[in-house]
Amino acid sequence: MFRHTSRWVGRCVGTALLAGAVGACDFIESTATNPNAVPQATVDQLFAGIQVNAFFFNESQIARLAAMWTQQMAGTDRQFTSLDKYDFNEEEADGEFSSLYTGGGLVDIRRATAQAEEAGRRVYAGILKIHEAFLIGMGASVFGDLPYSEAVNPEILMPKLDDQAAVYAAVQALLDEAIADLASGEGVSPGGVDLNFGGDAAAWTAVAYTLKARFHMHWGELNGDAAYQAALDAAQNGISSVDGNWRADHSSSGPEQNVWFQFMRDRSGYISSGDYLLPMMVANNDPRLPHYFGMVDTDDDDVPDSYVAKTSPLSPSGVGAADYDLPLVTCAENQFIIAEASYHLGLGDAAVRDAAKAGLACQEDAWGVDLSGIATMLDGLTDEALFNAVMEQKYTALFLNMEVWNDYKRTCLPAITPREGGTVPGRLYYGQSERQRNENIPAPTAGDPGRNDNDPEACTAP
Repeated sequence: MFRHTSRWVGRCVGTALLAGAVGACDFIESTATNPNAVPQATVDQLFAGIQVNAFFFNESQIARLAAMWTQQMAGTDRQFTSLDKYDFNEEEADGEFSSLYTGGGLVDIRRATAQAEEAGRRVYAGILKIHEAFLIGMGASVFGDLPYSEAVNPEILMPKLDDQAAVYAAVQALLDEAIADLASGEGVSPGGVDLNFGGDAAAWTAVAYTLKARFHMHWGELNGDAAYQAALDAAQNGISSVDGNWRADHSSSGPEQNVWFQFMRDRSGYISSGDYLLPMMVANNDPRLPHYFGMVDTDDDDVPDSYVAKTSPLSPSGVGAADYDLPLVTCAENQFIIAEASYHLGLGDAAVRDAAKAGLACQEDAWGVDLSGIATMLDGLTDEALFNAVMEQKYTALFLNMEVWNDYKRTCLPAITPREGGTVPGRLYYGQSERQRNENIPAPTAGDPGRNDNDPEACTAP
């Protein structure tokens, strides 16, 4: 497992397991494992680690699994060949489960938020609440029921599991609080400590609305039009330009390199290009291709280098670059949410197409490419064929983002063929470390972690 470090975090401030036990902040240099060992940690110090933890979670093992299981990438060596075929256990995302709570997770977020609120810094508190909502909302999408209402309470050693729906409802309420805090304009913002927007309340408000839309979409399979209408309403106020994209902050310096780069460097060949995304991009003559993948050297002057599914690496000058800032939430996602919601609500092909083209425009700005050919392709499609193409474009735009797994579970798109007649998993096992400390965490079932409440039906092979 890889851990991301940052120049903005000199030491681990405030780490504790959600159940009140001692934990290590192992994604940065750890100088303290006692949550009370750094009593003077400031809100700025805590926020630095909180941001790094969010970046790490977005680029972690869960993201690798999501990319493999949706065939953006493929497991091609060692244990990743087994993971590619859905063979995994409770150790697979153990560190990621812990990071929801420790090392810049819920423990530090709650401490930082309390400090901000006590100082009357409501804008700062709102930004911190968005980070909490992102972690817990995405955690619920992956693990389902989560310890939340009783989590990080020192008086409760074994917090209960809250129902997935209750966790999502709490996260939506938290985002509403964050939006109100940001609108208040009260208190000194984090300024330059905020690695993304320098404390810009408007930018963070748009991120909050897009996250609300994302989390409403997670319930589309179960709640239908109510979820899609709520998502559409939120997305109307979401991220509207690439300048508002929430992205990691990486550099080419060793401890600040993006996690995908670190993994591909240190585990070369373990994961390669997938056998759905890459061929689709080649067939569409997609200009994003060289930004996503590298060509395979044939070692033959008479045979041109080419893109090869299950062989090509990540692009060393694009997403695979050490200093590439991988997105967490973007304007492209926001527009594709509008497109999908418009389709399900029966708002017509024109509304679906216009939103999808706006999503492509966000991608054009992000990569400096011309996607007019793909936009023209959408013009020739209607109804279900148009929707399928829209979801393929969202899948392409959200390259290496774990949200593609949630999209697949909801829509069964793109129409990948699951490995060896299997079924793409619906959730991950809880982390082993927490299960060993908290008797409320169920033991793993043999070979099948089951499905979450918001995704009752598995996708079948096309």
